[in-house]
Amino acid sequence: MRYEYTVTKEGGETEIMKAMSWKKLFKSLLLKYPEFSGWCTYINKKGHVQVKNFINGKIVHERKRNKQSDQGSSGSSK
Repeated sequence: MRYEYTVTKEGGETEIMKAMSWKKLFKSLLLKYPEFSGWCTYINKKGHVQVKNFINGKIVHERKRNKQSDQGSSGSSK
């Protein structure tokens, strides 16, 4: 298998699963644990650590937020 994924349940149990792609791991994980809550960690092909969160079998997408403050967003104030 190409990638090793560390699957961690909410209780802290860890398990290493192997798969060829993220999509295939996701499918096999939900077949094994239909209501999975926890997270999966892996290193992508560029060497960066990726973490995906799950709650009740669904991926939690975190929005990227603008790090600047909203003080100047309403126009120029003099």
